[in-house]
Amino acid sequence: MTIYSNISLLLWGYEMTNSDITNLKPEDFHTSVAATSRAFWPDPMFGFFARNAVHEHLMLPNYTTAVMRDAVQHGIVEVIIRNGRVVASASWLAPGDAPRPWRQELRVSLRSARGLLKGRNRLKGLKLLDAMAKKHPKEPHWYLGLLGVDPAFQGKGLGGALLTHRLEVCDATHMPAYLETQKPENLPFYQRFGFSVLEEITDEGCPTLWTMWRDPRPT
Repeated sequence: MTIYSNISLLLWGYEMTNSDITNLKPEDFHTSVAATSRAFWPDPMFGFFARNAVHEHLMLPNYTTAVMRDAVQHGIVEVIIRNGRVVASASWLAPGDAPRPWRQELRVSLRSARGLLKGRNRLKGLKLLDAMAKKHPKEPHWYLGLLGVDPAFQGKGLGGALLTHRLEVCDATHMPAYLETQKPENLPFYQRFGFSVLEEITDEGCPTLWTMWRDPRPT
């Protein structure tokens, strides 16, 4: 098991006592899915698809499982452990694996589609997601598919700690990073770490999506 101890996390003031950033282990996969799914609720995009709040809760683990499993296979999932369980995770696709080839994208879509089939606004939402996929940069980069902290552990700097760790790798290897977000409150958070908005994607009646890009910083 690889454990990272990074002095820069302390300099940023993150509360890392009794926690470690580590690669996700197979036995922790389901607790990581649960914690990350809780982090996303409520969510404007999933709320747009869901029939009600209960349906939204059921949809989130399907999507999180699909994206996280894809990151395990084609990138890396880094987590923070507290009291023996995952409380925060970051799922990244490695340079060269994003945007996903169409077969890989199809597998992820099929794995996460179960909840969408019984949802609402399917055609509008899928059109918006397709527009987002077409905006994905082609040049090599690290792609942040998911970043989530269990609500019980939010506000302690754990999400920032996970983000800082991978961005330091980006800087050391001169590699940019890319992400999408559907929450406007996330924009200033990511901007603090060097991300800038590339595009704002909208369609009538749909939630707004933002794409964000970060060039590597000199080391």
